[in-house]
Amino acid sequence: MNLRVWTFGLLSLIAITACIQLIFLRSNAGLPFNVTLRDGSRYVIAPIRNIPLPTGIESGDELLLRQMTPSARAAALLLITVRPGLSYDMVVRRGNQILTVPATSQVLSLNPAYRPDRILSYLLFFSFLVLGLLALWRGRDAAAWGLGLMSLLVVVNSGLRALPVSAAAGIAVDILCNCVIVPLIALGLYMMTRAVIGTGLSRRVKRLFAALFILVVVVLQVLSLVQVIGQVYFAATGWSRLVLPGISLFTGLVPFAMLVAGYARAGAEQRLRIRWILASTGIILLALVFYAGEFLTANPVSQRRLDELQGLAFVLSAIGYGYAVLRHRLVDVHIVLNRTLAYGAITAIVVGVFAAINSIVEHATLGKGAGLLLELIVPLALGIVLGSLRKYVDTYINRFLFRRQYRAEKALNDFARTCGFIEQPEHLLDLTAQQVFEHSHAESVALYERQAQGYARVRHRGSAEFPQQIGADDLAFVRLRAGDHEADLHEVASALGKDGYVFSMAVRGKLIGALVCGPRPAEQYTADERALLFHVAQQAGAALHALRSREHENFVDSVARGTLDATSARERACQLMAAWQMA
Repeated sequence: MNLRVWTFGLLSLIAITACIQLIFLRSNAGLPFNVTLRDGSRYVIAPIRNIPLPTGIESGDELLLRQMTPSARAAALLLITVRPGLSYDMVVRRGNQILTVPATSQVLSLNPAYRPDRILSYLLFFSFLVLGLLALWRGRDAAAWGLGLMSLLVVVNSGLRALPVSAAAGIAVDILCNCVIVPLIALGLYMMTRAVIGTGLSRRVKRLFAALFILVVVVLQVLSLVQVIGQVYFAATGWSRLVLPGISLFTGLVPFAMLVAGYARAGAEQRLRIRWILASTGIILLALVFYAGEFLTANPVSQRRLDELQGLAFVLSAIGYGYAVLRHRLVDVHIVLNRTLAYGAITAIVVGVFAAINSIVEHATLGKGAGLLLELIVPLALGIVLGSLRKYVDTYINRFLFRRQYRAEKALNDFARTCGFIEQPEHLLDLTAQQVFEHSHAESVALYERQAQGYARVRHRGSAEFPQQIGADDLAFVRLRAGDHEADLHEVASALGKDGYVFSMAVRGKLIGALVCGPRPAEQYTADERALLFHVAQQAGAALHALRSREHENFVDSVARGTLDATSARERACQLMAAWQMA
């Protein structure tokens, strides 16, 4: 097991644990008041709705940080969860009086009015967890892995901040989140952006964006560390609290600017991949704007509204990224959200209905005095009848919900069944290329046939070009000759490109040709689709082999009958050998 698998596994385990803790074990605990910044340097106590202030503390009291302990400052100022039952002395100024009042952390009762906020946060954590796991484990490139890193670390960051700890331990938690986790979240977003853009930007422009991004992240780390240490150990107030949200905004602005510049210069195919990533990153940028806005207003109601808008924006961005992942070829999970879930939900409903029918019929037909034979026959008969009915329902669902896939599969299956009756090799090649191109929705399709020096392209459909000649030792064809049914161009170095699939046209263990299907602009090939394309390639290959064999038979028959002279026979033999030679 390599290092990447161990790293992905550890990160996934931590994120799953954090999500469980956030949704099921979260304790909303801390000091029973809010602290707001006034005039850029004064921290003032504000009440939490429906939670009484500690005895001796009043709304509007100013915290005198310099006269408090580091732990008390951390408990009052840092975004951490302080374990209930811990007491810290708050030094406050009220008019001309300076008071020292103990404040004990407690579980903060959640007002029913905040229930939508909790539901929104649960949806946010769960959606980012699912998105991150899909992108990390089913992804095949840096774009998916960057998205997975960003999504899972969002959950981990929230989980760390929700851990009930002492204020002293909370200092380390806050430094870890601000100086390590948040920059890694930004790094994941940047990795995804850079990979999605591809060749949309020149190397020079990418280097400029990379330098700017590194500068922003370094400044963010330094200022975050200065803020925590300054507030907790030196009672510093002021500028860093207001500057940090602005710097955080740039961590989303740089990737967004990269996507905009790349989208403007990308081709039509690449824009399909960039479009939803661009929109979702723009929503994250909007969420960061709401986050910065929370620090620019001292009104608790406005802060709560901005926090709600920030959470909603993050949920919408997760949905947008999820659509890009599932639909625009970042990972191969299209079938998971298509037939598997649909069949699972519908099958559950159908099975439930059939179980109810089965129970009703049994109660209606079987009394208390029914014999053992009757009790066995009735459920068996119901199972046979309802099983046939269920198959009919599944077939109808397949035709109704997945009409495009059903029609394409039916057309390709019909062609595979009938292609053996085509009389002319040229017609067979034409029809095979056309049928696969039309029903696979690939950008381009090609057929290659074995010749003396390698493989020659004999048919082509679509926009992307494939080489006219391929060497016999091209890795994609080597895999097919080794017995593989298909070769994923993403995994082999081939002259055919870096995306798409090559399907074997083998007869009696010998490779006579191959069917090449290029990438699809909107989705990956599913396992069922690849199996069907391999079936078509096999049937077409068998039909082509039979037609080539018939040509050889006709040639041998003509020579045996003496209808060809020596010169014509030699020319005809050279034509046949050039058109077809077994591997």
